[in-house]
Amino acid sequence: MRRYSALILLFGVLVLSFPNDNVVSIDPASELTLYGSSNVNKFKCECTDQFPRSTVKFNKGKNGTSATFSNAILDLGVATLDCGNKMMNKDLQRTLKGDEYPRIRIELVQVKQLEDEKLKEPGMWATQVVEAGLTIAGVRRTIDLNVRAQQTEAGRFRFVSDKNILMTDFGLTPPRALMGTIRVNDLIRIHMDMMVEVEKGM
Repeated sequence: MRRYSALILLFGVLVLSFPNDNVVSIDPASELTLYGSSNVNKFKCECTDQFPRSTVKFNKGKNGTSATFSNAILDLGVATLDCGNKMMNKDLQRTLKGDEYPRIRIELVQVKQLEDEKLKEPGMWATQVVEAGLTIAGVRRTIDLNVRAQQTEAGRFRFVSDKNILMTDFGLTPPRALMGTIRVNDLIRIHMDMMVEVEKGM
């Protein structure tokens, strides 16, 4: 299975259960997929990027239901998005201005709402509201993610989330093909389903 590692931005929803900075590893079975459509069909593009273990730093709020983060940044290569078709891959990279902006940046800012206690009980699902900065083609937007989180076993967690974004919000023009007869729709859905393992901070 490929490593869909851009989901590192969600690590913050689990480290709050631990006293120190934590090193996290992404399971190869994790997934990050972009879904889109045109006036003639639907398509999906999968992230194939791979990243080493990362240390996440956080500052838990006084009330225990929120947290802010520093240095929780991940750069994702535009060229690692695979739509299963070389022509579509080229169109996507051109649309994302990959030559000028070869990286997509994801920055975890804060967990705005945290059901911390549920994460300590294996099998229980908790709902998190995560604020993140998403930079595409040099344009940064703040987004909120509704994340479902579950501790599957000691030190291992699963996170599931879907987010709709508009290409035009990032100054991008949805591509067209065959002299404009095929038109890609503005809305893209980002689907995330990841498994991560937490190690004690170094």
